[in-house]
Amino acid sequence: MDEFLRDIHTIIFKQWILIQDQSHCQISLDENNSHIINIKTNYSFSQVIFNPLNIIELSVTNTITQNIEFYLHFQMKTMKHATELFNEMMNNILQLVEKPKIKILLSCSGGLTTSYFASKLNEAAQLLDYHYEVKAIGYTDLFNVGNDYDVILLAPQISFMHAKVQEILKDKIVLKMPPQVFAKYDVAKTLQMVRHALEHQKLPQPVKTELTLKPLKMIPHQNTKILVLSLFRNSLRVHIAYHLYDEQNKVIASNEIIKSKISMEDIYDVIDTVLLQYTPIQIIGISTPGIINDGFVASTSIIGLNNFNMYQLLKDRYHRQIIIDNDVNTAAVGYYASQSQFSSLIFLFQPNNHFGGAGIIVNGQLIKGHAHIAGEVQYLPLNYSAPPHTLAKTPEGALELVAKTITALSSVIGPEAIILSCTLIPDIHELQKMLTQYIPEKYLPQMIKIENIQEYILLGQLILCLQDYK
Repeated sequence: MDEFLRDIHTIIFKQWILIQDQSHCQISLDENNSHIINIKTNYSFSQVIFNPLNIIELSVTNTITQNIEFYLHFQMKTMKHATELFNEMMNNILQLVEKPKIKILLSCSGGLTTSYFASKLNEAAQLLDYHYEVKAIGYTDLFNVGNDYDVILLAPQISFMHAKVQEILKDKIVLKMPPQVFAKYDVAKTLQMVRHALEHQKLPQPVKTELTLKPLKMIPHQNTKILVLSLFRNSLRVHIAYHLYDEQNKVIASNEIIKSKISMEDIYDVIDTVLLQYTPIQIIGISTPGIINDGFVASTSIIGLNNFNMYQLLKDRYHRQIIIDNDVNTAAVGYYASQSQFSSLIFLFQPNNHFGGAGIIVNGQLIKGHAHIAGEVQYLPLNYSAPPHTLAKTPEGALELVAKTITALSSVIGPEAIILSCTLIPDIHELQKMLTQYIPEKYLPQMIKIENIQEYILLGQLILCLQDYK
């Protein structure tokens, strides 16, 4: 698009936003900066920021939780593209016009007993004008949906799991229901217990670790910067995190796109925006779930990014060196580069309710295998007590799934260490104990559990880009 037309479209887009229907929210120019439009509801604060080069940022913050519900940036291309993104933003805002309900999950061994209790709690909450929404669920589905709730109530049958549930669902309030309260369906005391917890309980703050590259594993690239992206999803949103590294491999730009769903257009917006602001960038690396073979992406867990040639699309659009890798492979490379103790290791990522994946490093080399299928542990012909998808829903199931996977991989690869990322296994010692059922303790690899896989992914993608630098 001609820059003059781009300027005109940006001006029109800005004015179009300002004349939108304001019955559900307040839309106005910022008092101190005419390049910012503020959008307010009782429970959200959102902004449209107009930056130089016609780069536009859209963000939505939940003012109750202070969580960012939606964030992206793009350069003005067409009014159709811009208005579609704005409407997507408004859909998030409209969900925060009314006071967000506190979502409460009541769980017992099967879910049937708690269904009646949950309906009574909902009735009482409505009568008392409490903004609560209660749902009952069986224990086997607790960890699959628990992250979508604010408060977890454990029935007496599973109250012994309290410590483990709290450790796995770290940012949730987890309460044990007293037997006498549960047995009598005491709605008043249950709601009182929830209100007290919401008013007084402080949740632990996550600790973010910074990773560094060892100089001996650096490869110089004096004439270009490197942009790396990581695509991943949590229980509610899809994220595109990115780092831009300068010629000395230092991060000079970093951000994270947050949406309910993404498409290739969102990936284009990220890359286009960074390319506009920084030069020269001749290498673009992307890490994504799934089997990546010759740039073709298959079986990714992100809806909309399945079974297509991502490499060719990016190569045709940007005419730069494009490097696409599996996310667990990049995590393995990133972890390997951040330490000097092990020359052979396996990075095992076991998500909730999905197949796991393994990144394999042998003598300092990443093993991808034929058709890049190495590490796809879903194809291991192991004898489980239940289907892997079922086992991946609970801590007990995850222990069996991970222990048998580690046994199979260790007996073939013989790694010095297993690096595990699995929220359902908070206690690595419990896993080590189970492993001794299959492998004598003296042959077990060292077990290391990590919490933040994302930083290793970005680091590993940079290294793979450096190795392929031409």
